[in-house]
Amino acid sequence: MAITLANLASLSAGVPSMAVSSTSKSDRKPLVERAVIVGGGLGGLSAAIQLRKMGIDAHVYDKYQRLSGGEGTMISIFPNGCKVLNHADPIILDKMKEVGKIDMLSLGVTPQGDRVSEWRLSSHMEETYGQPLIAILWQDALKILADALPEECKHTGYECFNISQGEEGATVHFKREDETISIEAPLIIGADGIHSTTRKILFGAVEPRDNGRTMWRAVIDRSLCSHKALVTGTLASMQNGRTTFIINGVKDKLYWALSVTDECTQGETKIRSRSKEEAKERLLKYFEGWDVATHVIQATDPEFILERRVLDVPVLPKWSCGHVILLGANQGLPIFHHLSDAAHAVTPSYGQGANLAFEDGLELAKQLTISSDLRSAFEAYEKARIPRASIISEKSQSIGVRPTDEFYNWLYTAVPES
Repeated sequence: MAITLANLASLSAGVPSMAVSSTSKSDRKPLVERAVIVGGGLGGLSAAIQLRKMGIDAHVYDKYQRLSGGEGTMISIFPNGCKVLNHADPIILDKMKEVGKIDMLSLGVTPQGDRVSEWRLSSHMEETYGQPLIAILWQDALKILADALPEECKHTGYECFNISQGEEGATVHFKREDETISIEAPLIIGADGIHSTTRKILFGAVEPRDNGRTMWRAVIDRSLCSHKALVTGTLASMQNGRTTFIINGVKDKLYWALSVTDECTQGETKIRSRSKEEAKERLLKYFEGWDVATHVIQATDPEFILERRVLDVPVLPKWSCGHVILLGANQGLPIFHHLSDAAHAVTPSYGQGANLAFEDGLELAKQLTISSDLRSAFEAYEKARIPRASIISEKSQSIGVRPTDEFYNWLYTAVPES
């Protein structure tokens, strides 16, 4: 069924509230004592924090040799994500605010840099929803979450290649260097990216959807740019299939993301650049006459330019099988390490990828402490999360269409209060 704002209210009415009681590991024993999380991205790490808070010995296993990912990008943590992080540990949210940037001026500008609108979005969100909008380097957000977990529960260099299930639990089979290591647990959580091995094992291959555009991004020193339009804050332009989005002033860095649709280039953007230098040349051609975009492109060393197709994964109708369950979303941008989007990957229109992943982890942790058995916990989790993810995924397909205030109110408030 297509999910639109017309049936948003009825769907939302059937979604259980995510309000969290004062339940903690001292109040009620969780359904499982241990959990293995496959994938050490934002979603996997935040889920581990929520589970451990509830008294579950959660361990994160990642295939790379260090917990990293999201190089060359920033993320936005919206009020719903802030509320979830605050529930996990207020110190985590405080660190995100300290390292990131809040209450920057947001500008809508023409391609030439002339202002057409301006607002302070973060302060508006804090006044309206109780938490601000935080712009933060992806790597910094990942480090803050990783540092919040004990070293002994973070495992790197473990590549999942199979999962077998039994009556009492499941076993994840990893490759680690020349070894095969099998780890059994009563609960396995897949948070291992848009090309999730866990999802493929459970439900078969699900090909990501191509959204008909290519995006280029980079993080550079802001001192390299001197265009008069580049105030501290965010700038956005959209015209004829081309978009620019810039965040200037987070840790003395400037982040830019430029996208171009296939339609406006007669399909040329479907062809990948053969080198970083070619990517820069293409961008200068596509954004000829766009003063601000051209300025930041010229200031960027080609080595820092990341080129990716914009992809997403359709929201699956079911996220669990036996003792294994999926969680996580991302902004649908690059095929990077650690996008934590095994269940649903969304496009970047609303910047909700990481925020939805945070919500997933909290909802799962909650259900594991209030449900009568694992199957009931999984069913309640899916009932709470799938409709919400489906609505946001469908809305994210629209480019340049501003949702109603009703949608934003639902998006930022249908989350737990700490």
